[in-house]
Amino acid sequence: MASFTRKAIMDSCLRLLEERPVDKITVKDIVEDCGINRNTFYYHFEDLPSLIYAIVMEDAERTIQESFVINSLWECFESVINFALKRRRVAMHIYNSSNRAIYEQQLFMICEHAVTQYVEKLLGDLDGLQVQDNDKRIIIKAYTCECYGQIVNWLSSGMKEGFRQDMIRLCRLREGEVRELLVRSTRI
Repeated sequence: MASFTRKAIMDSCLRLLEERPVDKITVKDIVEDCGINRNTFYYHFEDLPSLIYAIVMEDAERTIQESFVINSLWECFESVINFALKRRRVAMHIYNSSNRAIYEQQLFMICEHAVTQYVEKLLGDLDGLQVQDNDKRIIIKAYTCECYGQIVNWLSSGMKEGFRQDMIRLCRLREGEVRELLVRSTRI
């Protein structure tokens, strides 16, 4: 029953976030929408930011679990873009609030996961290539930061159209780059 109530609270908050910004939502709004009392809300969540954290964290974990094999640099970007677009209005309402850091933290986690999956896939394809752990870590960090930076820039611009096409083009221009870095790391 407790997990059902917790989910109902999260669903109510999501419904309200589709309609209005975070600073226009109160615990009172959520409990009224959900049909519970304030004590029940506070049994499950400390406050509104902890509820938002739980919502974003759950979405991020689901996105990570659903990402199977990442076969290209574009697929790294695509997994994060899809995370943001899945609930576009909710994403923008959270991103443009005092809870931005919560959203950004989960974006970074998804970027890091996607890039790590891609690098591991490339290493598997490069059968027996002995890349130093430090080089692998540096490459993952660099591409994670780039992916994250591009996504944050897109969010800051209000998720303007054309971003997906720009990233597809960028990834085509840079095709083979990560693979080359991994190979090069064994020669230096």
